Amino acid sequence: MTGRLHTHFIAVAVLLLLAGCIPVGAPENSSGLQAITPVPTLDMNNLRSLCQGADDYWERNWPLAIQALEGLRALDGDCGWETPLTDRLYGAYVTYGELLEARNRRDEAIAAYEAAQSYNIQGYEATAGLQRLNVYTPAAPSTCASGQATSAQALVQPYRPTQGAFVQIHESGFRVDGQPFPVYGVVYYPLATPYERFMTTYDAESINQELDLMREAGLNTLRVRLRHEVLFTCPGNGAVPIPDAFARLDALILAAADKGFRLILTLNDAPDLETFPLYDSPRHTVEQIVYLTSRYREEPALLAWDLREGGDSDYLQGRAERREVLEWLVETAVLVRRVDTNHLITATWGDDAEAALPAVDFLSFQHFGSVDALRQRIAVLTATTDKPILLGAAGYSTYESDERTQADTLRQALDAATNNALAGWLVWTAFDFPLTATCIEPACPSPDSPDHHFGLWNTSYFPKLAVEAIQMETDEN
Repeated sequence: MTGRLHTHFIAVAVLLLLAGCIPVGAPENSSGLQAITPVPTLDMNNLRSLCQGADDYWERNWPLAIQALEGLRALDGDCGWETPLTDRLYGAYVTYGELLEARNRRDEAIAAYEAAQSYNIQGYEATAGLQRLNVYTPAAPSTCASGQATSAQALVQPYRPTQGAFVQIHESGFRVDGQPFPVYGVVYYPLATPYERFMTTYDAESINQELDLMREAGLNTLRVRLRHEVLFTCPGNGAVPIPDAFARLDALILAAADKGFRLILTLNDAPDLETFPLYDSPRHTVEQIVYLTSRYREEPALLAWDLREGGDSDYLQGRAERREVLEWLVETAVLVRRVDTNHLITATWGDDAEAALPAVDFLSFQHFGSVDALRQRIAVLTATTDKPILLGAAGYSTYESDERTQADTLRQALDAATNNALAGWLVWTAFDFPLTATCIEPACPSPDSPDHHFGLWNTSYFPKLAVEAIQMETDEN
């Protein structure tokens, strides 16, 4: 839906926008709307004042009642009401939307109904209001049977973090315990379970073998891309973890940490951009982000949260508006920082990576073109920011060229990153993917393509010449 507001993050801003449209001094009228001052009169940091305001303004002044309720939500306040705060917010937004709709204030009514949906996507009243205004509303996300969500959460074992120092920024790079930490890494998928199969099964023996191969080559960092639909179920209930999937993710993090790796965890890989669009900040997606960042906020092996893989491609290829993507990025960075104060934040983007600068602690970009183009790109980025810059993915396939060409080109690319004092680099990817590992039944195996041949090791775990290039690069630095 074009122009939909990110109601989960900016409901108070929506409220003030709506309130500002009511003329100062306008008399009370039959619509039920009343005049208000454009200057907020509530103490947004005083729980008692907000509780009193929510009660006093209920059914008398919906904008101020909503502002008080949103203030309570921000403070995680409890006024002792029997009705949950989210239900009161839903009801307030719906009623205000109906009053706005009766006065033919269509855009404001839509914003109010959408704000209501952020608190109850299944709410009939908000959905009906949007449908009356000819606004498309998707079917409600699927929910769990009674008690299933609670049972799923109970089955997920608490995560027990490892010990050690967290990664910090120092000048144009990273450091750990006062020592420089240049990133030498890969974007990692297990050979047999890449993409959507990642976290659906776990072969501890194979993964430990892969971690050993990568560590012996001198690599010290893994970027792991997380798909929410693999980790969570029943989105209508918010963040409902899949116990087996989180057991696998926990095991991977702990195994990697044990072997000396740092990890960059990429949130929102391959997200929903149509039914419940990521950039509208649907409630279940926000709660899933909070769940993940809360679960691993004490893990020192985690180097950073990567908020979105290739977010700039969403607007460069017309799947979303640039403004809404960048607003979402800033809002999500604020959310993650509120939950987790230990870890750095980045976003691994491509051609428009510098657009992410206001939201991130360090800049990450991907490059799959020529080395000359990479050098030019690095020159532009280093002139744009003093923040550390990480080459978040670079790779070359052996599908249409030989191993020597891959190795030489990759070595030149990594030299370009090192010689220009970047914070480090990551290679796409560690292993070639078998044709049977990237297909979904019954369309198996997948057709062969360059995507299957970017690995440093082939499908038999035999090292390509590129592994020698990696070892030379890490040994020299």
